[in-house]
Amino acid sequence: MQWPNRRLGARQSDRRRGFTLIELLVVVVILAIAGMAVIPMMSGTGDLQAISAARIIATDLQYAQNVAITTQELIEVSFDIVTESYDLASKTSGVLQHPMTKEDYVVGFQGQENFDQVDVVSASFGGGEKVAFDELGSPDNGGSVTVQAGSTVYRVDVAPVTGMVTVTQVGP
Repeated sequence: MQWPNRRLGARQSDRRRGFTLIELLVVVVILAIAGMAVIPMMSGTGDLQAISAARIIATDLQYAQNVAITTQELIEVSFDIVTESYDLASKTSGVLQHPMTKEDYVVGFQGQENFDQVDVVSASFGGGEKVAFDELGSPDNGGSVTVQAGSTVYRVDVAPVTGMVTVTQVGP
């Protein structure tokens, strides 16, 4: 027995050779959603670099404060805006050794691949570019360090008496 709509079956197989408009639209929508997810990640690296640099500086300031308390020595953190770097040093023994690398505790953002957009804009502690923590962890001056990457700006503040270190976004 043959089906009377045999010709109808032939037309359906002819339609299966290409994509329908709905299938094409679904693919375009999926690609658009994937593109919207990827583009912000590519353009947002400056924001990530700025917050990472600010957090590194904040952590190193807290480390200097802790070393000052444990060693009962005056520990200085000296910033150099021109080279976009800073070091941690003891008044008596000079530049500290980094606890992980065992090399001089000097941190520089210039020339580092992951921080290529970072700019240390300013460091101001009582009119100078360094802060010293005493044996109680108290800084000699309060102040701040400003870091920028693209249009994103963060400020790392050191409170004058307590030495509390905070990170604040001050730009978009």
